[in-house]
Amino acid sequence: MGGSTGQRPTVVVLTALQVEYEAVRRHMADVHEDREPQGTVFDRGRIPGLGWEVALAEMGPTNTRAALVTQSAIAHFGAEVVLFVGVAGALKDDVRLGDVVVARKVYSHHGGRESADGFAARPDAWQSPYDMDQLVRSARRNEPWAFLALDARPATPPRVHFEPIASGDVLLGFRDSETARRIRRHYNDAVAIDMESHGVAHAVGMKHGVRALFIRGISDSADQDKAAYDASGSQETAARHAAAFALRVLRDLRPAGRPARERPPGPATVMVPAPAYSPGPASWESRPVVRVGEQEYLLYDGPGDLLQESRHGEVLRRQALARVMSDGGTRGTYAWLRQVEAWGPDRDHALTALEQEAKLCRRLHGPAVLQLSRSETTATLALAWPGDPKRGGPLETLHELLPEPAAPADPLGLWSIVRALAEVAHVLERLSGAGVSHRALRPTAVVRCRPHSVLRDFGLATAPPRRGENPGPFQAPEQRHGSTVRPGPATDIYQVGALLHLALTGRTPEPGWPPYRGTAAVPDRLVRVVADALQEDPGARPCARTLRLALLAAARELASVPPPRH
Repeated sequence: MGGSTGQRPTVVVLTALQVEYEAVRRHMADVHEDREPQGTVFDRGRIPGLGWEVALAEMGPTNTRAALVTQSAIAHFGAEVVLFVGVAGALKDDVRLGDVVVARKVYSHHGGRESADGFAARPDAWQSPYDMDQLVRSARRNEPWAFLALDARPATPPRVHFEPIASGDVLLGFRDSETARRIRRHYNDAVAIDMESHGVAHAVGMKHGVRALFIRGISDSADQDKAAYDASGSQETAARHAAAFALRVLRDLRPAGRPARERPPGPATVMVPAPAYSPGPASWESRPVVRVGEQEYLLYDGPGDLLQESRHGEVLRRQALARVMSDGGTRGTYAWLRQVEAWGPDRDHALTALEQEAKLCRRLHGPAVLQLSRSETTATLALAWPGDPKRGGPLETLHELLPEPAAPADPLGLWSIVRALAEVAHVLERLSGAGVSHRALRPTAVVRCRPHSVLRDFGLATAPPRRGENPGPFQAPEQRHGSTVRPGPATDIYQVGALLHLALTGRTPEPGWPPYRGTAAVPDRLVRVVADALQEDPGARPCARTLRLALLAAARELASVPPPRH
């Protein structure tokens, strides 16, 4: 069985036509081919900014074929979700070309009994479960076209209809045909028609726990003008709209059994009611697009803490990886977006921290400042995030390079990690020279840029050190509650050591654990680097320059190790 990589749950996206397939495929990155046992060829990859792996196929028409392909795909990929994305014909005059219909029900319009008294329908219908129902309604209300490129948006936005559709193995091209009259008589709430949805629904219904959605862009009116509509490019437009809304829904869809947002381990956030003020904007976790002044940002979902909100007392902090959507010189680039909303006596201090970081970025040649804004209660800082022009998305972080839990990195991956952390140590030297320290290093804080990895921001450099800061598995001993040592540059060294420990063992270091002793495949120099960086006493740890030189030497040793024989 194919199955998922273990890092992302899998959604199977099925299309019937090439134009539908291409509308989804253009959003995918890191694509490779996967042929399932029945012979269907899938493209597997990911959608930048979404936490799902996607398996995409063009399966051809008819409900019978759709059922067989769907059933086999669910088994092969261990899919949690099936999306059937493509085009359909409208059955109602108020459903316009380019609109999107998401099926609240799927009727098989051929089910029935023919007798001397005429045709008696025996409806066979799939119905959307309540949680998916609410997901679609929320996406329809909240920036439904966030994933539709600005230059592809029509002057009048398409409408999203959450209504029943009819499905059968007849291509309807005449509104007054016997099939059309039968649908109006027995399934008169259906607003669109296609030839595959019932087959997909039937296969999904046979697999417990698999969720499905049927997202159809309207390309014609199911009448004699269908050929003219198709020739005008209506299928391309309808498929593009269906794919964009499918991604919008997928952005909010959570894997089964997973909470709405996984937060890094650490002490629980204390929620204190605001004495005279409540945060105005809705949670970023439920909003695909946010506006800051005249700028709009499409928020990306992803692993770790790339989309996160936390509130400590009277300070609310938000952060997200985003794409710049507004017109201007930075449109289409990527940003690391952070926002602080504060009220009460400490408001000015909390809001000033982002302004100070912007100045520090400019002074130390850190990430470029794309936007800095402040109001009475809110400060927002957008820093440039490197993009990958080949994949058409933001560059990934060290998180994607690290191994699965409890498994060490492979030799090539370990070399890449050591090189990246040597480059991080160079940035830490500059911070230390300026009298500040990062103190919040973690896998998602390191962006794998070429030729040099970079930090997404300067962490806690502009915040005064305090006990209990940076909770989670990369918290240094001096950051814990009860420590008598003040966090500082040595804290950064510990966190680099913790990242190395994770790369070498698949686990972060725990208090009381014996020091890492290495294996035959790991150079002794690298074992010493980890042991020195993880010293309990901050004064016993090396400085950033010493760490950087040791990591560069270890990387050279790793590069000279011959590959293992199989």
